[in-house]
Amino acid sequence: MSEVLHLQSRAYPLHHRSPDTGTELVVVPGLGELRPVVGALRSLAYNPDTTIELDLTTVIRSAVTLPGAEIIACHARILTAGTVLVVYALRHERDLRQLGLHELDALDAQVNRVLREADSPVLTAVLAASVAGGLMDGVALRPDLALGGGRSPIDRQSARYNAHFVTVDPPWEPDARVPDLTAGPDCRLLLPYTYAWDRDPATPLFDLLTMTEPTDIAVAQQSLLVGALIAGRWVLADLAHGQPESTDVHAFRRFLDGLWSDFHHLDGYRIESTQAHRASYLAAREVIGLDDTQERADKLLGYVSNSLLAAASQRSEELDARLNRVAAALAVVSAASFGLDIAVFVLPQVSLATKLGVVVGLLGMAVSCLMAVIVPRSARRSARRRLLDRTVPRPRTPGGLAVPGDDEALFAPQGP
Repeated sequence: MSEVLHLQSRAYPLHHRSPDTGTELVVVPGLGELRPVVGALRSLAYNPDTTIELDLTTVIRSAVTLPGAEIIACHARILTAGTVLVVYALRHERDLRQLGLHELDALDAQVNRVLREADSPVLTAVLAASVAGGLMDGVALRPDLALGGGRSPIDRQSARYNAHFVTVDPPWEPDARVPDLTAGPDCRLLLPYTYAWDRDPATPLFDLLTMTEPTDIAVAQQSLLVGALIAGRWVLADLAHGQPESTDVHAFRRFLDGLWSDFHHLDGYRIESTQAHRASYLAAREVIGLDDTQERADKLLGYVSNSLLAAASQRSEELDARLNRVAAALAVVSAASFGLDIAVFVLPQVSLATKLGVVVGLLGMAVSCLMAVIVPRSARRSARRRLLDRTVPRPRTPGGLAVPGDDEALFAPQGP
């Protein structure tokens, strides 16, 4: 076994609420029981922020195998700000200290792909059990799901993760493209989302989780924004393809309220954390471009909000037009009924043929008015144009060619 502990911290944006309930056993069907424990972000210096800790080692080991490595532990941390961190502690058979930086990065990416494929059904079952057990409530993963009012398994597309390599005197130097940033003690930024820590790998896991908290908070914020960017594009695609009926402006507004509330809750880490952890947090958010992602998300989601408002306004106008046509139709029917009453009162002694003529005339007038009111103007215009095309011959040029109508002239060749 090598003297390197490999930690992968994956952040899932769930936009959940954490009800104030007891930490009762959570039963995961087919996988056993989990005992939630109340924890905290221990790197905060001022106001405490609680977490709910779940040890997933047993359920993960029973369902996931990783060739060439041993799963030492798997831990889930449910944060107050609508995010869940899933942390793997791995020990590899090969000596990671002998690998170059980019070989190390390729190994880490391959391990992450294998783990994400293998643990997806397990984490989905744990999430469902946690919601059923009251650990989380009001899960809303993406704007499209929030609009539809549905639930979905964990959204893997929006998840982002950090790689941590814990060893005494790490041999890797930062990539030349990484800006020269000052991180906290024992932390070395190798690549975006990749860190080396000068610490004994035998350190207890909870102490290591406290050590990596600042960089994991930054990646949790990144996952929140990436999930919003992905789903914001989906909402725009629905609107662009003329499917506004699946959108709900008020549900989207509530989703955005939750998104920015979660983001800025985590953003408070920059002023709430200790000096050493704050330095690592600020360096991590700069190297992963968190501020740029926030600006992009702000612009895109603002554009989506404006498009949803425009779609809602269009639907309101169409509904008002239909209601106006219905009201006008009812007025025509009432007028026809009133006309019949007058005719019966004024002409009591006339012949049956006269009465039938009056009734037929009034009914014809009523039907004509109803058609004029109910049928949309564009449909009436199209029908009138088709009738004219069939009955009125078009003028012809001296060469015998028909003169194009308005619709043909629109698509006729232009220019000489």
